Amino acid sequence: MKRFLPLALLAFMAPLFAQPAAPAASAAEWGSPASAPATITLPRPPSAFATARANSQATGDYFHDFGELIVRVRSVKWIEEICSETFPATAETNRHAYEVWQVDHGAFVDEIEGQFQVIEKYWGDASEQAKKEGLTVDQLRAKVDANRPALRQDFHARGMRSFQARCEAYPEILLSPQLDLEKSQAELVQSVRLGPR
Repeated sequence: MKRFLPLALLAFMAPLFAQPAAPAASAAEWGSPASAPATITLPRPPSAFATARANSQATGDYFHDFGELIVRVRSVKWIEEICSETFPATAETNRHAYEVWQVDHGAFVDEIEGQFQVIEKYWGDASEQAKKEGLTVDQLRAKVDANRPALRQDFHARGMRSFQARCEAYPEILLSPQLDLEKSQAELVQSVRLGPR
């Protein structure tokens, strides 16, 4: 069964949501990133947490790189929502932390979300996969948003104690350099800003 977009985002977020006392793992312990075709539809890696401790590499394929980036951007909000739904005691603190994060990174989030406004003109012309599948931009948006339930499922699979610890750590995690996505995902950002080539 294929996933709509790579779940490398979960692996990217996993180290950030690890319990504070956990020691850092070496690259050998985490495994190497799964190879993926340069299309919107990518196979799901065997374990999102074990697949890519390293940042995802830009492929130069606008649609793939945009898919990677938009899921990472949206996951910041999705995690706040999932945590608030599951652990209501974290809701107010995490909602406030997200609002503060938005103050610092809102222009970048708006820029990446704005790609959906311009992607329509690129979509049919530049993506052979889109032509084959007959996808519309609305369907692409739905594929992106289909990653939210997978994120929830991945958190639940780690056990409720670990899940709660990650949710309680959310405000602190938002302050980490990795959550400055414009900088930490610079390769993907540069690729998306160039548009289809």
